[in-house]
Amino acid sequence: MRLMKKAAALAMAAIMSAGVLSGCVGTGTEPKKETGSQETKAGETTGDKGEVAKPESIRWMVHNGLNEENGTDQWAVEFERLTGIKMNLEIISNNEYTQMLELSFASDTVPDVFDLTGVNLGVYAKQNAIADLTDLVKNSELYNEIDAETWDFISLDGKIYGIPMEKAAGSVTYIRKDWLDRLGMEVPTTYDEFIEMLRRFKNEIPECTVPITAPALKSSMNLPEFFQGATPEFIKVDGKWVDGMGQDNMYQALTNLRTAYEEGLLDSEVITNTTSNCRDQWYSGSVGVFNYWGGLWGQTLTERLKMNVPEAEVIAIKPIKGAVYESSVPSLLCISGKISEDRVASIFKYMVEYMHDGGEGQVLFQSGVEGLHWEQDGEYLKPLPTLSNPQETLKKAWMTPWLAIRPLDLTDKKMELAPEIEDSLKIVNEFNVAKNVYPVSSTLTKIKSDLELLKQEITAKVIMGDLTVEKGMERYKEEAKMLNVQKVEDEMNGK
Repeated sequence: MRLMKKAAALAMAAIMSAGVLSGCVGTGTEPKKETGSQETKAGETTGDKGEVAKPESIRWMVHNGLNEENGTDQWAVEFERLTGIKMNLEIISNNEYTQMLELSFASDTVPDVFDLTGVNLGVYAKQNAIADLTDLVKNSELYNEIDAETWDFISLDGKIYGIPMEKAAGSVTYIRKDWLDRLGMEVPTTYDEFIEMLRRFKNEIPECTVPITAPALKSSMNLPEFFQGATPEFIKVDGKWVDGMGQDNMYQALTNLRTAYEEGLLDSEVITNTTSNCRDQWYSGSVGVFNYWGGLWGQTLTERLKMNVPEAEVIAIKPIKGAVYESSVPSLLCISGKISEDRVASIFKYMVEYMHDGGEGQVLFQSGVEGLHWEQDGEYLKPLPTLSNPQETLKKAWMTPWLAIRPLDLTDKKMELAPEIEDSLKIVNEFNVAKNVYPVSSTLTKIKSDLELLKQEITAKVIMGDLTVEKGMERYKEEAKMLNVQKVEDEMNGK
């Protein structure tokens, strides 16, 4: 195992390569099948005709989940003990992952397994950089163990190129319930009630300096009450992909945001805010409302706030009328398209199926190593303190147990969840809207950065009063036309 770092040799290989994925959409020609470590190696079991061979080793590039100080070495040893397969983990920091994955393609050092978001999946699929797993998935037990809707959301032109490691995370709105109680207010259910709550937080709660905060304005996910179902992203409407920023409902969304900003209800730093800054503000006790991930974050946001404000009480609320809680674009585990079909099938069977087997494999990928990361406690799996911080317990290895895409078959591995986790998860499961994998658009690949900057610029200028809503939308549509957004929509719709 090794911690992947930026290396001069790898960077030079990327510069010399003409096919870096982020720079252009490839031709779609069949990629070279690698030999050596990426093909079936000498000494690997090939099995009888039709039998899937077991690989000697697997290279997995990973950027989230278990970190080295909490036992990745021990986890890899346990995987090898259980499967007889050596797991070579290439652990990348999250902010370097996309770049390092692209560089690995440029330098022909592609790992066997890696993950992609649903936004960039199509680019890799078009270039045959990832294997088509459709037949393997449909002929596996996994296909019927996962609900059909999941396969629909992650399919690209009817094909499956990746498997979700877990359900997509969803966001919910958290409110300071103790502040509501101090003001004698009920939980808001309409936009007018929501705005009135923010006004009273601002004017009647002395410690409230920010009624509601959000990390910038790149998406509608973190301010659903104001966007009211609108989104600046590409979205499916009546079965067709459209540019959400150009839709009529963005007029009202921008109006809501501008009015709240002018009144001082919205964080004054919202244009440039970072996620970490929003969390720090929340923990300090100065924020009344914060939309963030459900599940574990429901517990974390409560516990860390109470360290500074012991009497604080936090609740996750159902969406107010018109608001839409969104889930993230799914992250999919993919297998390299540069290895042989036999090795693809081998890795699919002995890693992908194993991590979702409902048994020991799933427990290993979800909770880690028994005796190191967890212990048996009657019918329950009890997480142990982390190696790096004895004050915290390990919540997951690589996959979040309560976001499993298939349930455990084991009846003695139940988990006790904190009420804050369960409460927010109930809302996520009932109300959150999943996002589809983006279809391929070569034009979007070329203009994506410019288009995102344009959307952010227009939104910021409208909210800060430099442009009226009408002038802002007019300018956006004009510049989007010059960027050829219509062609993006056509390509995404298969025209």
